[in-house]
Amino acid sequence: MKALLLLLAGALPASNVAQYEALLAKSQFSELEHQILQQSDYKQHGDVLVVYARALIAQQRLEDANTLLNFAVEQFPGNSELNYLAGLSKLRLASNGNVFSAKERAARGVELLQKAVIIKPDHFAARQALIDFYSVAPANAGGDKELALAMTEQLAKENPDQALLAQSRILLNEKKPAEALALLEQMMPDPPNARLLARKAQILNELAEYDAAFDNYKLAAEYATDLTDKYNALYHIGRLAVVADQDAMLGITALQQYLEFYSDSENKTLPWATLRLAQLMYRTGDNFEATLLVGSLTHARVADEEFNLILLSLLSALKAKDAPAVIEQPEAAPEPVEEKQDNGQDQAETIQEI
Repeated sequence: MKALLLLLAGALPASNVAQYEALLAKSQFSELEHQILQQSDYKQHGDVLVVYARALIAQQRLEDANTLLNFAVEQFPGNSELNYLAGLSKLRLASNGNVFSAKERAARGVELLQKAVIIKPDHFAARQALIDFYSVAPANAGGDKELALAMTEQLAKENPDQALLAQSRILLNEKKPAEALALLEQMMPDPPNARLLARKAQILNELAEYDAAFDNYKLAAEYATDLTDKYNALYHIGRLAVVADQDAMLGITALQQYLEFYSDSENKTLPWATLRLAQLMYRTGDNFEATLLVGSLTHARVADEEFNLILLSLLSALKAKDAPAVIEQPEAAPEPVEEKQDNGQDQAETIQEI
């Protein structure tokens, strides 16, 4: 009877949305889309459209997201999250598209982000996206570095952690990683913020300060309240355990957790996580487990020369009777979503700050 009343009222049980959000968090995009499309009236529910749009953006299906969100913001003009996502998708399309449509899409994207902030002043993801746009876009495309700084100063009065994210991002946009790192070290709150720790770890990694990067990713995983933040940090713990010779056992545990969480998902970093785990297993002498992991990758289609070279090297080493205890391999590995999805990490970061 209760379900019937909900249906008649046009309401969607909260459990349905929670289920969709869980599928999104685990990158089970196909199943999520299937379940949503099975709901004949999904376009009448703003919270469902939010989850669907986020899934499309996470898959880089930006034109699909743009089409959906054009409808969504007309259907739910007062929904700050839909306006934010619509603005974000248009800015992504503007940065990836042709010059003739880029300026118009960027202007519309900024307008939608501004509307999201008007509707919900504490929508910090939208404010971060605006600051980022103003700090990187050329003046003839709407960029305004002074406005970006002014918005950051205002943000500092309301939320110091968010301001620190924006300030460090502006410095990174200006190719000043050492200054961004110094700012984060000086202003890191106590207790620390997981996203600030991940930003700090990212910079340390780029500066080849791997021991410190490893430690900060550990802290980021510990303090994360968002599942994506947590598992991104765990992936980096495993990656650094390989490429920077960090704690192998900790790296193994982190990657096992990562792979378990994203099992049966469309997370594009799964082959890399599996390969890194196989390398660590080989390093610690567990050749049986390393062989099983490598075997699971033999049919993986990864268009990355480095990935395939490492895989072949590991296969050869496992087959050789006198294989050395440690394999030498190139260092660079793609970031998750990510990855890195951020502007690889930066874009992923933006979508996570919702």
